Amino acid sequence: MQNIDSGSLHYSEQQRISEVLALYGFTSDWKGERGKGGMNNSTYMLHVDGANYVMRQYETHNDSMKIAFEHEVLEALQRSNFKLDTPSPVGRLSGEGGTFLAVKENLTGHTKIVTLFHYREGVNPIWHTPDQLIGLGKAAGALSSVMATLEIPLEPVYPPYYRIQDAYPLCSPERLLQLCTSPPEQLVACSNELKQLRDVLPDLFEALRGMEQLPHQLVHGDVNASNVLADQQGEICAILDFEFATWDLRVMELAVPMSDLLTMDKSEDWMWQAQEGLIRGFREQVSLKPEELLAIPQLILLRSLDVVMHFISRMFEGTDEPEVAVDQIVKLKQRIDWMRHHEEQLREILVY
Repeated sequence: MQNIDSGSLHYSEQQRISEVLALYGFTSDWKGERGKGGMNNSTYMLHVDGANYVMRQYETHNDSMKIAFEHEVLEALQRSNFKLDTPSPVGRLSGEGGTFLAVKENLTGHTKIVTLFHYREGVNPIWHTPDQLIGLGKAAGALSSVMATLEIPLEPVYPPYYRIQDAYPLCSPERLLQLCTSPPEQLVACSNELKQLRDVLPDLFEALRGMEQLPHQLVHGDVNASNVLADQQGEICAILDFEFATWDLRVMELAVPMSDLLTMDKSEDWMWQAQEGLIRGFREQVSLKPEELLAIPQLILLRSLDVVMHFISRMFEGTDEPEVAVDQIVKLKQRIDWMRHHEEQLREILVY
């Protein structure tokens, strides 16, 4: 089996793809190209035996327990009545079966977990009008409704967002506060933001107390434009990337996209209309309790804080350059400043 029209792929990538396809039972020649991938994995778009597939190689989340849980969620969704497309792992036909496998890289000697998905049609949406966010809210709400009914036999690997002290051993709350007090050389570009965050982060950590009393369920945890697909009419048709799925606050499924909206390069008026549409679309599908809505402003900031701690950890691991963490620290400071001035207005549109 060989690659035909291998333009963008290195020889080592071609070898790895051929090896993976053989383990999935494919023996025909194939065509492929490197996909956009993401921060945590590499992807390849493949055509073999008249069908299209996506091959994902897990990079920073190269953990069989995490991937097994993700795939259990995906298989449960395939059996559910959820009407949007979701990733569908391809079952292996050889060896021990299953939906993922470990492959050794010849150049580095490292072992990476690889999986094959059926290709889903669609493109990542671009938000031109605030009304488009109604559709994102509806999709996130519909997913939330179905995820609440799924029974997954495995224990989730990731802790809930609000248990942030358990999520990042390399960047615990205590260490983050130390970094704010004495910014290291890697973060000198945002030293002013860090020093200002030192005064406000303790209150945010304190606000997370009691969150465990709110309704919990299985959540996707990262619904945004990069993780959904739209069809030719602009309607959302698929939700992707369930690798962060875990047991968490139900309302986090709304708070995450609300948080991501705050740093878009849009006018204040556009953003408020988009937030209202997002909330309305979600609440058409999910009936939230007043105490869940009350927690949303803190959860919006928690989402941004989680991203900061995630990328500082990756900086310490050597996975990402410091500039990535610097950018997220600046965004967290911007969101905290925004919330200080607009929290009352935000609570008005939430309408408890």
